Amino acid sequence: MSTRTFGPIRQIAWVVRDLEASVAHWRRVSGLGPWTMFRNVAMAGQLDGSPAKVRMHVALGYQGEMEIELIEDLGAGASPYRGADGEPLVGMHHVGWFSDDVLADVARGRQRGMQVKFEAANEVTRVAYLEDPREPKLLFEFIEMNAAMRAGYEARLAASRTWNGQDPLQVIDLGG
Repeated sequence: MSTRTFGPIRQIAWVVRDLEASVAHWRRVSGLGPWTMFRNVAMAGQLDGSPAKVRMHVALGYQGEMEIELIEDLGAGASPYRGADGEPLVGMHHVGWFSDDVLADVARGRQRGMQVKFEAANEVTRVAYLEDPREPKLLFEFIEMNAAMRAGYEARLAASRTWNGQDPLQVIDLGG
């Protein structure tokens, strides 16, 4: 897809089994940091057209302006982060675009043959995952970039540019 359609890809995400171990691994292997871990992120929406609630821990780090997202699914129910067998879909999960209008981007994705897999929101943001039958096992995410989300992204990005290797992990518990 060209950047003219959705803009530049801003995020690459992986589903992991153990978020803290994965963050430590990424730090050790790639040197990325600092990381921000959001515990107990909850979202409610639709998965394959049925109601779904997901709860997860998420960590964000940066390579240049690319956001690296690591996701540990905490639920036992249907989730875009688990297969039909209930097991986590460990590995690369999606690429993401920041969106000023998620619904318009979803419509553009549908015009290009994509299908909505998951749409959800919480008090902070809205997201949509689309799948393309021509690219199985990879989801395309649109992330609502409202003022609060943009401010958080810019603060984390700035911290990554000046990181001196100290204080590699900030944990924010959303108490879900």
